[in-house]
Amino acid sequence: MKPKLYTTALIASPIIGLYGASPFLIFDKVDFSTFVELLGGITLGVFINWIIVIALVLKYPKLNNIIVFGISYFLVLGIRLFIFWISSSLLRFPEPPITEEEFLYPIATSFAVNIIIIIIAKSIITAYEKGVAEKELQEIKLQNSEAQKQILMQQLQPHFLFNALSTLKALIGENIQLAEEYTLKLSDFLRYSIQSNNTELMEVKDELAFVQDYIDLQKMRFADSFEFTVHVDERILNKKIPILALQILVENIFKHNYFTEKNKLHFQILGTIESLKVSNNRSSVKMTERTRTGLRNLNMRYELIFGKSILIEENEDSYAVTLPL
Repeated sequence: MKPKLYTTALIASPIIGLYGASPFLIFDKVDFSTFVELLGGITLGVFINWIIVIALVLKYPKLNNIIVFGISYFLVLGIRLFIFWISSSLLRFPEPPITEEEFLYPIATSFAVNIIIIIIAKSIITAYEKGVAEKELQEIKLQNSEAQKQILMQQLQPHFLFNALSTLKALIGENIQLAEEYTLKLSDFLRYSIQSNNTELMEVKDELAFVQDYIDLQKMRFADSFEFTVHVDERILNKKIPILALQILVENIFKHNYFTEKNKLHFQILGTIESLKVSNNRSSVKMTERTRTGLRNLNMRYELIFGKSILIEENEDSYAVTLPL
């Protein structure tokens, strides 16, 4: 904030000085060389005005604007009158050195200039404080997003583990080799879930691999009751999305649809250069409460991290969610 205030003072002082000195040249009060010297004097006075105002607003931020104006105005006015008097005497103004109009000129301009400087300085400080507040708010929102992600994990793991262990128990009694494969897939899945606690973003290729493990586990559980396809542009494999984003969408497909081998569930993951789209048919929707908590939290994470929203498209026959990359 301080550098911006002083930079503004350096830029604004000669501009205001030019505005203050120009009438003397325009109305033939002085020649050009005298005008240049007068411009330097007024610019110096304005810069001093800036320094005084900056010192007051920084050292005493709770001072009322009227008090800041009063202190800075009378200090600056005295300095400007002194500079104006010296300039008038040395720069050969017509006698007397300062006429009544010329004497009133710095008084009037000091009033206006001081108001302008205070307004600009306060605006810079307000903008800075607003930026700091917005940054703190953003950090709070990101922390909240992380907390929401942890909630999602807590919701995902017990429900999923219960079903996974039930499936594993059944497989052990039926097919030991398949049970071993299931255990390895489950191990990879849980390892990735634990990793997600310390990561906000993940590359698309890793998310796809994670989802593939999840689908493989579901395949062992539901056999041929569902079909899926994946078509992803290789150029997006290294792009990033919020971790578990795909997992949430695919899990919702299994959670909210009723399907059998005769009435199969079909879904696909389509990756273009700009987005990932997960879509499925609605064979028969389960009569369960759909709070959409996972989608709301996912959308909030997207808005906080990328400044974008997810897109939901649904009708009686299909449901699709598009994730920006």
